[in-house]
Amino acid sequence: MTLSTLHRRVVAAALFGAVSCAFAGTADAEPKAPSEEENADVVFAKAFIGTIFQGDLELDGWTDLGGGLITPPFYIRHYMREADRTYLVLTAKEVAKATKDVPARLVVADALIVSPPQAGAEFIISCVKGKDEMLRYLGVAKGSPDAAWWSDVRKAWEISIETGVIQTTKPKGVRCTNMSD
Repeated sequence: MTLSTLHRRVVAAALFGAVSCAFAGTADAEPKAPSEEENADVVFAKAFIGTIFQGDLELDGWTDLGGGLITPPFYIRHYMREADRTYLVLTAKEVAKATKDVPARLVVADALIVSPPQAGAEFIISCVKGKDEMLRYLGVAKGSPDAAWWSDVRKAWEISIETGVIQTTKPKGVRCTNMSD
């Protein structure tokens, strides 16, 4: 190899390295780290896991949007913080059945914080996937105000019917009820 060939290869490698470094920030950019407030919300939500309660679980600063049975013995509660439309979802397992005088006793199995959806989208706790008609999916969805079901689901979560744990899932095939219907 001649000195000029070696020199061309070194220059080419240096240029390739410089160009690669210039584009590294755009092509391989890491996701934005959560803000301090987002981290505080996650810590707040996860602090509920293991909490035992009876009847309604009221939270200061949060509006209770309701919930219900997922499948025995798991229930879901849905809250919204009015200040910024952040959502909190709690799943709970029934550990003692209700009696005539005493409401059921539940223990929080998992918690999820959902950032406010983009304009035109809604966070919905009544979603299904495929032919499984069990409402054990959550989603951020968009759709026509006239449609009963929205299939333009941007983010989705699945609730395990064995543990009550909420996990991110692919939104493909998830449909959510139109809550304004």
